[in-house]
Amino acid sequence: LAKVPVEARYLFVGLFCEADDDGRMIDSPKRLTGIVFPHDVRVTERKVSGWLDQLEGIGSIIRYEVKGTKCILIRGWLNHQRISHPYPSPLPAPSASVLESFDKKHAGDPA
Repeated sequence: LAKVPVEARYLFVGLFCEADDDGRMIDSPKRLTGIVFPHDVRVTERKVSGWLDQLEGIGSIIRYEVKGTKCILIRGWLNHQRISHPYPSPLPAPSASVLESFDKKHAGDPA
């Protein structure tokens, strides 16, 4: 995470509060701006979208779309979170081809 600005790191931490038990959430920069930065008028939807792109660029998240639903998956979520009574995600998982492409792009990156 040291490769991205401190604001992107702060956003990444905020994603943990928004993620469901499978580490998924709706990919909505507008919504995430309101949730993670509710009173910071300097933080715009455009900035949050850029920070999400940066987080994806370093392999921390996967942004994907299934049947018109844009989603985010926190990479390595289940390796770092212990959910005592998990509830299945209502959001679709990324396809095998999305995961394969992501893994090829980020081979050797720490999760």
